[in-house]
Amino acid sequence: MINGLQEIDINVTVSLQKKGGIYQAVLSYKDISDNWKTKWKSTGVKVKPGNKKLAKEKAERIKEKFESEMIDKLKPKHTSEIEYQLNIEFIDFINVRLEEVNIKRKYENNTYAGYKSNINIHMKEFFGSSKNTNENEETENKEKEQINHKDKKKKQNEQYIYKVCEVTPEIIDNFFTYLSKDCKLKNTTIKHFRNQISVAYELLDKKEIMSKPTKGTEHLKEEEFTPETYTMKELNKLLEIVKNDVIEIPVFLAAYYGLRRSEVVGLKWSAIDFENDWIYINHTIVQVSGCAKKTVEGKMIAKDRTKSIHSNRKLPLYKEVKDVLLKKKERIELNKLIFKNCYNNTYSEYVCVKDDGDIIKPNHISHRFLKLIRRNKMREIRFHDLRHTLGTELNANGMDLKAIGDFLGHGNLSTTKRYSHPDDRIKRNVASAYENLIHNG
Repeated sequence: MINGLQEIDINVTVSLQKKGGIYQAVLSYKDISDNWKTKWKSTGVKVKPGNKKLAKEKAERIKEKFESEMIDKLKPKHTSEIEYQLNIEFIDFINVRLEEVNIKRKYENNTYAGYKSNINIHMKEFFGSSKNTNENEETENKEKEQINHKDKKKKQNEQYIYKVCEVTPEIIDNFFTYLSKDCKLKNTTIKHFRNQISVAYELLDKKEIMSKPTKGTEHLKEEEFTPETYTMKELNKLLEIVKNDVIEIPVFLAAYYGLRRSEVVGLKWSAIDFENDWIYINHTIVQVSGCAKKTVEGKMIAKDRTKSIHSNRKLPLYKEVKDVLLKKKERIELNKLIFKNCYNNTYSEYVCVKDDGDIIKPNHISHRFLKLIRRNKMREIRFHDLRHTLGTELNANGMDLKAIGDFLGHGNLSTTKRYSHPDDRIKRNVASAYENLIHNG
C-alpha cells in the first residue's frame, strides 16, 4: 500500500543585483500565505568585467539550495520522513538507506564499497538519476569528457528517472534481466543487488507503507561454480616458477596452507614461531575498491581478526615454507642497506613486502599471479583456486572433511565441501572398495 503524497511545488525566481561591489542573488518566492517575498544572498563574486557569467551560475546554485530548504520547511507535518521518501529518486533513497543501515549493521569496508559500487554503476544506469556524475568518479581524460558532455547530458535527459513509489516487482524483474543480459552478471552476483534493495525497503514494508518490490520477483537460480584446480605436478611447477618473484611467499602460503589473500598479506613476523615450527593466522588486510566513498576507496584495511572465529587458527610450519621465510628475512635486511632512507619501514612487521618495504597489495597478487602462469603457458586458474586445490587433494587422498575444514579455517562442513571437489580418483576408490565387497561375499 502507498499513501498518497503530492509533490511539493516551489516557485522561486532569481535575479542579479549589485551591492557593495558584490553581485547579489535576489530570490523572489511565495511564503506559506501565498504572499510574494524577496531574500538577498551574496554570490561572493566581485562586480568586475567578465564576472557576470560566474555570478549567474552561483546565483542559480543559491536558488537550488534555497528551494531545497523551502521544500523541507513546507513538508506537511503529518507526513513522516519515511513516507516523504516515497517521492524521492530511487537512487537517492538507496544511498540514504545504505548509510542508515550501515550505522546499525556496521558493514565491513569492502562490503560497503561493493554496495556503493552497485548503486553508482548498474543501479544508476538502469533507474536513472538527476545527478550528473558518480559520487567518486575520477576523470582520467578531461578533454574526452568535455567532448562527450553534450551527448551525455542529452542521454541523461532522455532517461526516465524512477521514484521510490514507482519501483514495482515488474520493474525489479526487468532490472535483473538487464543485469543478466546487458551487464553479463551471474545470478550469484545479482542476488547481492536483490538483497540490497530488499534491505533498503525494510522500514517501508514493516510500517505497511509500501511492500518490498523484491517480493514476487522471479526466483534466481544460483549457478553451480566449479573452480579449476592444479594437479600436484602443476603445483610443483608453479612453486618453481615463482621462486625469487615478488609473490613467491604469497604463492607458497596459498599452496601449502590454502590461505586467503587477506590472510597472506596480513601475516606478521610475530605470528611465526620459528623455534617450535608453528604459524598463526590471526590478522588480515583487505583492499577496498570500487565506487565507494573517497574515505575508504583503495585503502588497505588491517584487522586483528580473521574472516570468522574459525579462520583464526594455528598451523604447523612446513620446512619448505620455513626456508622461504628465513630467506625473505635475510633479503629484507639486505634491502634495508641498499635502499637506506628510501626503504619504507611502515610495514616492517609484515612478511609480504616488496624490496622497497612497501606492502604487496591483495589485488597485485592476483594480477601478478595470472601474468606469471600465462607467461609460462600454464593452465589458467585464480590465485584463490590454490585454496581449492589443497581441499580437493586432501579429500581425494582420504582426509576427513572435518580435518580439512579445520585446516582451511571453515566454520561448517558445507563450506568445506565447496572446497573439496570430488574427482575421478575418489570415484575409482569407491568403485574399488565396492568391488572388494562383492568379491569377498
